[in-house]
This record gives sequence, C-alpha cells and structure tokens, in this order.
Amino acid sequence: MWIIYEILLVFAFLCYVPKAVWRKRLPHRGWSMRLGRYPASVTQALKGRSALWVHAVSVGEVLAARPLLQPLAQSNAPHPLVLSTITSSGFEVAAAQLSDRGVAIYLPLDLRGCVRRALDVLQPQILLLVESELWPLLIHEAHARQIPIAIVNGRISTRAFRRYLWVKPWLTKLLHHIDLFLMQSQADADHIVAMGAPLERVHVVGSLKWDASIGSRPTPSAIRETATRLGLSNADIVVVAGSTHRGEEEVMLRAFQHLRQTHPGTRLIIAPRHMERLAEVEGLLRHHGFAPVRFSHLTAKIWDVGLVDTFGQLPVYYGVASVVFIGGSLISHGGQNPLEATSLGKPVVFGPSMHNFDAIAHQLLAHHAARQVASGDELVQLLAELVTDRAEAEAMGRRAQEVTERFQGATSRTLEALRPLLSRSRSPST
Repeated sequence: MWIIYEILLVFAFLCYVPKAVWRKRLPHRGWSMRLGRYPASVTQALKGRSALWVHAVSVGEVLAARPLLQPLAQSNAPHPLVLSTITSSGFEVAAAQLSDRGVAIYLPLDLRGCVRRALDVLQPQILLLVESELWPLLIHEAHARQIPIAIVNGRISTRAFRRYLWVKPWLTKLLHHIDLFLMQSQADADHIVAMGAPLERVHVVGSLKWDASIGSRPTPSAIRETATRLGLSNADIVVVAGSTHRGEEEVMLRAFQHLRQTHPGTRLIIAPRHMERLAEVEGLLRHHGFAPVRFSHLTAKIWDVGLVDTFGQLPVYYGVASVVFIGGSLISHGGQNPLEATSLGKPVVFGPSMHNFDAIAHQLLAHHAARQVASGDELVQLLAELVTDRAEAEAMGRRAQEVTERFQGATSRTLEALRPLLSRSRSPST
C-alpha cells in the first residue's frame, strides 16, 4: 500500500511541476530540505537536541500557530522549536515568527527516505500538525518511533470530509496513530470521528485564529504612521481587498469605479494572496486606466490604487480601512482569514465561498458582525451601501471586534490538553 501511495505522490508532483514553474513557485531554495537534507544552520541550531516539531502548511496556518509558539518554547526550554511549512511565503513568515526561539524548515516530501532523514536529524519529542495536515508516511514513521502526535487547531471542511470518506478504511488505521485531536468546532470533531478517529482522543477547544488575531493586531501608533505615510485622514474612504485571488481584482475594480461616481475621493488597496501575481494585477489595473502604486515604492501621497507588496503587512493596512473585502471568497477557494480585520473593528464583507473558515464566518454572520454576498454584483452594491452609511459600517465594525474578543481562549485550552503528551515525550521510558 505504501509503495502505491508513494508512486501516486511522485506522479502528482510531476504533474504539479509545470504549473509551479509557470507560476514562479519553482525552483526555490527549500528543495534540499524537502528531501530531508538540512543545511548546517539548521543542525547547528538544534545542537543535537531533540525538537518540538510544529508543522503548518502555509502563511495562514503559521500565523494561527503563533499563540502556541512562545508558551511551548518557554515551558520546554531544553528543546528547540522546529516550525515546518511547504510554501516559500510560509517559510518566510515562519522564520520571522520564531526569531531566536527555534528554526524554520520546509516539510520533507512524504516519501519514506525523505521523512526518515528528517526524523533522524530533528529527533522530535512531539509532532504537532496544524489544522488538517494528514501526511500519511510522516504520521506512520513518527508513530513507529513512538513520537507523540497531535492535531492542533484541527479543521475538516465538509468538502474535504467527503473526499476523505473515499479512503476511510485506510485512513482509520492512520488516524489511530495520532494521540490527540484538538478540533476547532463540533462539526470538525464530528467529521474526524466519522473518518475513524477514536472518540476519546477528540476534543473541541476552539480556533487558535481568534487568539492569533488579537496577538497580531498592529498598534494604534503603527496604524497612524501608515495613514500618515499614505496621506490619509480619518475622513478618507479606503476600501481594502485582502488576500485576493485571480478574478476577484476585476470585481473590486468594478466596485471601485462605481463608488467613485458618488464618492470621488475613494481609494482602493489591493493585497494579492500570492506575491508572484503582482505584475499580473498591475497589468489589469493599467488596462482599466489606473496607475497602481506598490506601497514599498511609494514616493507621493497622491494615489488612487495601492498594492501591498510585502509579506506580513496586511493587518496594518486593514487598520486604515473604511471597509474590508476578504479575498478567496468570490471564487471556490474557500476564503481567507477575516479575523485580522475584525479584531481591528473593521466592517467585513466576503463572498459565498468561506468553507476554510466556516465556523468563524458563521459566528460573525450570526452576530451581525460581517456581511456575505452571493455574487460580484451584490458585492458592488453592498460596498456602496457601507461606504454611504458610515454609521452602520462603524456599528458593524464594533460588533465584529466584540465577537472576536469574545471567542478568545483556544490557546490555553490547547496547551492544557497537550500537557500530558508533552510530559510523556519527556519521560525516560519513551
């Protein structure tokens, strides 16, 4: 069975390569690490000590894991943190998050040789998999070495759940190798149990993203400095489209053009989800008659459309927004994290596709702390309503901040649930 899995994985990778090269995601410097071969900087940082290994696939998951990193490092000081990811953007954010508390690496390919080499180097005391990172060979090999394994901030969307059921007989055995499942919601818990996870190992602790959103809030002074640098005042209308995907920028431009008919001074900030699309988005903007400005190269305070072209800066631009659109939601991607904006008290709008943040979106909508649209045409009209009715927009933003602060606490519940596993991993008997 494992041979078939590895053959299929290699075939899938070969199919992925042309697309990745075209999107400028390959080659990148992490491929030696993806083979389980680590540079001297990694081995020197470990100094022969066994690691606490946290794996988060990309930027969003790395940021979600942030509330766990410092308390894990403090309470397990002899063991360095290792934070692995798959994407180059995730790696950059991971390295910045860890600072001197540990080391960032790329996850090894889920092939036996690669995984075993990584385990030999890292010698993990525990393996924490963020959200839904179920890599079969990694789990199998870690279990064979008696390494405790836990899913943290666990999430299984309805779409993913349906796919997993196709391989349930095989998956059930794999899930029994995992010691603890700390899920975001009851629906996520029900899904993982239906997939074969032992009921007694599954707990609902809430989403770490509620906590992470508060911890990542820019300071008021940082927001003021950004507003000054951009030439903005409190009276200015600024629409921020965060983490947009292909096809969404055109809708935002249509909304922007509509808004400027009644509010000529309106400004638009676009933050593409993938930085390699910046040139593409610039071309689209110019095609529609705009002169976009990359904020890292901003020299004048007179601009109409600005592009966020640096990692990790989106929250501070949310801070200057009058209204925020959450990208990845007008297409079938499943949406991006709305909490970075709601934690700042901003009115948030998203499209119909929010299955990546289903529980969070549900709570925001239930408390009238966000608005959802079914199409691009509805988005154009709703943005016009919120820009015109500033009192309603501000009230929605206040409700959003109240809800975000109300759902804090997943970090402490997660750490408490992990304590027995961390104690077990330090036991001489293991």
